[in-house]
Amino acid sequence: MKARFIASEGPWLEATLEVGSTILKVMDELTIDDRYSPEINQEIEVELSMLLDDDESWDDIFRGNPEKKKTIENIEGWSYRAFGEVISINPVVVDCGLIKVHDVVHANDERVIGEHVGFTITRLDATYA
Repeated sequence: MKARFIASEGPWLEATLEVGSTILKVMDELTIDDRYSPEINQEIEVELSMLLDDDESWDDIFRGNPEKKKTIENIEGWSYRAFGEVISINPVVVDCGLIKVHDVVHANDERVIGEHVGFTITRLDATYA
């Protein structure tokens, strides 16, 4: 995905990206090697990955999006509350609008497709695509 590199506190620390009109705070894996570090305001291709909160229950996840939103909302730093719709199983993929998240839950039952869920991303990471 295309992103504009706005700022970084340094490798493995917080960086700010702009994707479309959305500002994202991410763990910076872009400035690890000075030879390839992006310039401020440079447009780059990034890949986002994430760590999810393993402590959330199935019930909490499936009751966590009564408004049927598709978005991610910043909690603090690189942590987000994600809201989306299950679009496939094996693996389960959730469409959160800006991003698609894999393996939020494990399910083989096709009845979860179309369900709206909410869950916590404890860390959103950005690397070069």
